[in-house]
Amino acid sequence: MVNTVKDKRRSKTRKSAAALAAAVFLAAMLPLPSRAADQTVFVDFEDGTAMGFDVRGTEAERARGTGVLTVVTEEAHSGEHSLLITDRQQNWNGPALDVTPYIVPGAACEISVWVKLKTPESAACTLSTQIDEDGSSDYPNLKSNTISSSEWTEMTATYTYGIADRITVYVECSTTEAEFYIDDFSFTVIDPEEPFEAWDPYTDPLTKDKRGVFEGFDYEFWSDKPNEGSMMLTGGGTYTCEWDGFNLLFRTGKRLGSEKTYKEYGSVIVDYAAEHNIERGAVSYLCVYGWTEDPMIEFYVVDNYGSYKPPGGDGFIGEIEVDGGVYEVYTDTRVEMPSIQGPQTFEQIFSVRVDTDKRTEGVITLSDHFKAWEKLGYDLSGNMYEVSLCVEGFSSKGNANVYKHVLTIGDDVYGADGTEPAGTEEPTDTEEPEATEAVTPTEPVTPTGAPAEDDSGLPVWLIVVLIAAGVVVVGAVIFMATRKKKT
Repeated sequence: MVNTVKDKRRSKTRKSAAALAAAVFLAAMLPLPSRAADQTVFVDFEDGTAMGFDVRGTEAERARGTGVLTVVTEEAHSGEHSLLITDRQQNWNGPALDVTPYIVPGAACEISVWVKLKTPESAACTLSTQIDEDGSSDYPNLKSNTISSSEWTEMTATYTYGIADRITVYVECSTTEAEFYIDDFSFTVIDPEEPFEAWDPYTDPLTKDKRGVFEGFDYEFWSDKPNEGSMMLTGGGTYTCEWDGFNLLFRTGKRLGSEKTYKEYGSVIVDYAAEHNIERGAVSYLCVYGWTEDPMIEFYVVDNYGSYKPPGGDGFIGEIEVDGGVYEVYTDTRVEMPSIQGPQTFEQIFSVRVDTDKRTEGVITLSDHFKAWEKLGYDLSGNMYEVSLCVEGFSSKGNANVYKHVLTIGDDVYGADGTEPAGTEEPTDTEEPEATEAVTPTEPVTPTGAPAEDDSGLPVWLIVVLIAAGVVVVGAVIFMATRKKKT
């Protein structure tokens, strides 16, 4: 069943108007509690229904067929029921629950679900979340496990959400052949100790790991260690960054959700211009970066780099000519390494522009690199998960300014066609951020559950309480005067 657990406080009745007035007056003078109790949503399917779960996808996609959900008694982690998904058409098809009503911006959310395969015997499954904000979506992978058909496996994760239009949590699997059960799903919101402070992408640099959506682009700042770099989003997919540390990456692009192959999208093109400076060390790349799924491939098209040429010299398989330049192609097999599906074994492919022709601006036709890699014998038929313009630094110090970034995916064009380095102009009052944890810069943020204020600066709740107290006191005086007059 679905249980919502909340803090309960008793209210006491008052026997006289004077006592009630005194209580209301005292309540107005005392501070409100700083935090509410934690809240848990628990789903065990014991009422025989899907209890809010649906197959992930739009209504149109579900109409075409994205999978079938059935509450069954053949398997259960606890009780007698579980939820089975069959007939999945895409890897990302899976049972999904809308958790938007329970979200508190800035609050950590503990998520747990038990999963078991029906078929095949083993497959990689991922607990993920979809965050929709102003027409764009982000798809953070929260936890990946190898799931078997012989036992139940618990998948757990903790994630802190910001402000969004809609948030769902779902389970997906790396092969469409997988049919699997889920049971005993829980979603616990840990109410934050401190009020939520929204990050403003127009004025605040990123100084710690974060991913989200801003002005139609997905972005990510990631560092292996804290306090070693920063990233400033400058609009339309452009950004500046600086680093001095072990391993950092900065990128903007589109996370596509692994729904189509590059051939189904048509042309995929990145038109960019940047400044890329390496002050110390040898390892830093300016590149187009991304992933495909089924098969899983991590790919790089590297246009500029330091004295170290990625990926290090091994795995050379040939040369290709794309966009008027010559690229050397390298491959590598990564064994049980971090990936978009957790620790996995997968292929890496690098197109690296030759030393004599490195550049920091131009056009990268990614779809032409895919075609060239296929001619070299590699399978690029997987669905596209991500395409980003990336700066990466490793054991080095440097900075970059990506001041032009136009991304074309089929008929869709995103980005800023800048002609000069960006980052100095002030936003107009009409601009609104599209970040996962952002709000309109001209309006202050009121944390969820906090009292609003009127123009006088007094909290609305205090004004209402004081008026109520006054009404009650006046009523009590009239009541007592009437009684006295009758006696």
